[in-house]
Amino acid sequence: MNKFSLLTILFMTPAMAQEPSPSPTAISATNSETMQKLYKTLTAILTDSSCEERFCSKDSHDRVAEELKTLSSLSHLMKSKEYSGDKADPTLSILSGYLYDEVNAANSAFKAGKSEYARTLIHALPSTCIACHSRNETGPQFDQLAFEPTDTSLKPIEKAEFYAATRQFDRAEKGFLAIINSGESASNDPYTWEHAIQQSLTIAVRVKKDPQLAKKIIDSALEQKKAAVYVKEDLQQWKKSVQAWLKEPKRTVASEKGFYNEGARLISEAHQLQKYPMDHSADVLYLRASSAYYDLIQFAPNGNHVSEALLMQGICNEVLNPRGFEDLHRLYYEACIKKTPHSFVALDCYRRYERSTVLGYTGSGGTAVPEEVKQKLLDLFSQSVSNGNGGKVY
Repeated sequence: MNKFSLLTILFMTPAMAQEPSPSPTAISATNSETMQKLYKTLTAILTDSSCEERFCSKDSHDRVAEELKTLSSLSHLMKSKEYSGDKADPTLSILSGYLYDEVNAANSAFKAGKSEYARTLIHALPSTCIACHSRNETGPQFDQLAFEPTDTSLKPIEKAEFYAATRQFDRAEKGFLAIINSGESASNDPYTWEHAIQQSLTIAVRVKKDPQLAKKIIDSALEQKKAAVYVKEDLQQWKKSVQAWLKEPKRTVASEKGFYNEGARLISEAHQLQKYPMDHSADVLYLRASSAYYDLIQFAPNGNHVSEALLMQGICNEVLNPRGFEDLHRLYYEACIKKTPHSFVALDCYRRYERSTVLGYTGSGGTAVPEEVKQKLLDLFSQSVSNGNGGKVY
């Protein structure tokens, strides 16, 4: 989980902070004043972690230790909290548990004198958070509150990601578009430029569900003549997908079956378009499908199609994960297994979870899966083996 995750999850589910904290250092976010205090505490550690020298300095050790202690307490609160209104959503307990593990790993590493590793955990890829918390248009947005990062030295991409992670989506889009419109970024920093396109489209398609905005983003990127050829090829296909979207009749979906059918339609179109499993030419369709499936999960968290929706969320996020660094797809596969254990759907989720995990621990020196990860695989497998109840295998 990345450096903005705790901040974002708290803002998305403010009701969860109504209980007293189990630790003296935790903050009970019951009013706007407390939320401002919480925000300042969180942004303080983001500021400290943005500079290796500052984070690892002896002068800042006590301050960083207290910040990490507070984060640990807050993540414990999140893990133990029953989410008002969302408590049936099977993804929230998985996400909060994952956050708790990551924060405590950073806290333990810092206490053990492994400051650089602790900083790496805190200052991890912000795209993980954005991918998780821009799942669809629901949740509060904070464009009117003007939350600002305390670190004025943030790069443009980091600042845009900060706005996206704190659900200031209009400000985030403005920041991403500035990068996309930069010919220098397209030619000299293609990694950042491509990342800005991906994050910007995520907001346009999944959060705003706005094909006109998606078209604007793509057209702006296509104007950059020095961009990488492979990105231009994807952009051309994404433009076709958006043009087709603009021509679609407006659909009003208000049932679990309707959301399920919409997701299945989009997945079918995506499969037809892809040339190979990790081909990104169908990303717009996968973004739309993932939004539809999350709408289903929110609409009917205990419905007949939730486990299938979690499976398809995992598949969508695995394709949309551009460089294989993020774990969001595995979180959905795990949630799927726990939602309907001993079913064919759970077994399919396990196969995909296992494959992704093994690949993640495979490198030039071979495969080295830690013992605790092997044990987790065994536990999930035992929950996945079909008992003959049936189910559809994708």
